[in-house]
Amino acid sequence: MLLKEMNFRDIVDKYLYIDAAGVAQNLGSIFEVTEDATGVLCYCYIDAQAGITFEILCCAVHDAAKKTLKLLHGNDEQSAKIRLAELMEAQAAVLPSEMPRLSEFQSKVAMVQKAYKADEATEAMRKLTSLDPARLATHPDIVTVYLVRGDEAEAAYVLLKEVREVNIIGTLLSEPQKASGLHKGDEISFFLVRNEKGIMCMKVLEK
Repeated sequence: MLLKEMNFRDIVDKYLYIDAAGVAQNLGSIFEVTEDATGVLCYCYIDAQAGITFEILCCAVHDAAKKTLKLLHGNDEQSAKIRLAELMEAQAAVLPSEMPRLSEFQSKVAMVQKAYKADEATEAMRKLTSLDPARLATHPDIVTVYLVRGDEAEAAYVLLKEVREVNIIGTLLSEPQKASGLHKGDEISFFLVRNEKGIMCMKVLEK
């Protein structure tokens, strides 16, 4: 399945094989790479600033005909990362955590988990499936919010901060062009609405 077709919950905190021979062949200075390397073994996590990220653990050789996956040697001393935004068109498969040899990468994965552990509020917002239609595919913590004043509406990117009983709180990531009085960095409250286009995030401004 293509990475762009996967929900972020399907891949975050999981081991994946990503079919990306070009990426693998450029990693010779860090990992073992053979001429027949077809992709990389990764651990997926969310970087609050950079979005969905893959920590590359090693290169791999996938034989589709034989249905085999050979993992090459990793490197505990150096880190290599790649963002989802660069791999949207790549084929990928989630691997079972009990797969042999994955235990070799536990120490590196533990370091990533510790460095990028989210707080409780962020974890709670990532679990809200109702926000999924508004999330950015590569940055699940960012949603598109429509700033509405009268008949005018302007789309803005907002970093999720907190979910309350009747509304959601976030931080404006861009300077609104039409919504006077609001500025980049402002904290705003908004809510979910359902219309003919589906579920949207909306903030109604005073005229």
